[in-house]
Amino acid sequence: MRQTQLVTTQGALEDHCKAWRAARCLAFDTEFIRDETYDAILCLVQVSTPSSVVLVDPTSGLDLSPFWDLVADPDVVTIVHAGKEDFDVCQRSTGRLPRNVFDVQIAAGFVGHGYPLSLARLVSQVLGKRMTKGHTLTDWLRRPLTPEQVRYAADDVAHLPRLFAVLAEQLSAAGRSAWAREEFARFEQAAFYKLPPQERAARLRGTGRLDGLGLLVLEKLILWRDDWARQKNRPVRALIRDDILIEIARRRPQQPRDLEILRGFPQARNPAIVKQILTLIEEALAAPPDERPRPVEKRDDSPMEVALLDLLSAVVQVICEDEKLSFPLLGSTQRLRELLDFHAGRLKERPPLLRGWRDEFIGERILDLLEGRSAVRVSGWPKQLRIRIE
Repeated sequence: MRQTQLVTTQGALEDHCKAWRAARCLAFDTEFIRDETYDAILCLVQVSTPSSVVLVDPTSGLDLSPFWDLVADPDVVTIVHAGKEDFDVCQRSTGRLPRNVFDVQIAAGFVGHGYPLSLARLVSQVLGKRMTKGHTLTDWLRRPLTPEQVRYAADDVAHLPRLFAVLAEQLSAAGRSAWAREEFARFEQAAFYKLPPQERAARLRGTGRLDGLGLLVLEKLILWRDDWARQKNRPVRALIRDDILIEIARRRPQQPRDLEILRGFPQARNPAIVKQILTLIEEALAAPPDERPRPVEKRDDSPMEVALLDLLSAVVQVICEDEKLSFPLLGSTQRLRELLDFHAGRLKERPPLLRGWRDEFIGERILDLLEGRSAVRVSGWPKQLRIRIE
């Protein structure tokens, strides 16, 4: 492995940044902790190029702006593996979004390696090499770093430049470079890192039990909890658990004693918190009915609709396998359901499977099948099974 350099001075960081800018390409990863805080505490930034591996130590009081400037530079390719959390740290720290991203985990899914693969498995599968075992529970804030920590941190980025080279070539050969770039572009969108309260509410377990008013209360509670956690720099779970939020939204208490009887909610003894919650509920009750979200509808699909969804899911998965594109990149089976709802007139907005590269790969083929312009053809059973839409 290339020699690993540890950067603890501003001058050294700026010198490296100049070299990385000249190379117009860098790979990076971060080590951070957020167990007891709202914002992640950045402990280490690992940077790799074909010729060097550098560990940048933020705990030395470094101004990382020169490095984040590179990540936000469209003329510099930034290579990552599953980089959403790393870029989230960047945009929370600077308010800036990355540009010109190449995520090797996503790229691998476009050329038949599977998605999502761990970095160790990807390195083994694509490069035929083994990585250092993980340090998932290590204390990355502790100094000095141990030799084992240094080896692990360096290994986390050392293979990324080579993975980039191999996967970029495979994408080009498969004619899917543009598809991958379209998927990478999501990293450049602020909404990718922060879901609106409606979507965050919809993802909580138990939301389906709420009516429109309950959903409005829940959205207000989510925003309030997030603001509180940000101001106090505490995890959101430190104030109220998700299940308690759901229960408050369902019951809509209007007196302090109604909150006090909730099990698992010790903050009910805090008058300030109780007052804020009751005020939010009052605001929701006073809001016009048209501001209330639509409740989650319980589906009652016919047996034929269920069979059609199962058939499409099976056909698309086999096509993905045959054409070496990972099915999870398309999305979940829910995406197929959305396409069926759109085709049946139950959904107005064009669904993801009928937009961009997903439409080009499979969307129109599914529509042709639904509208009778094509059919499913099975061949090669049982030894070389192939299922096609023709």
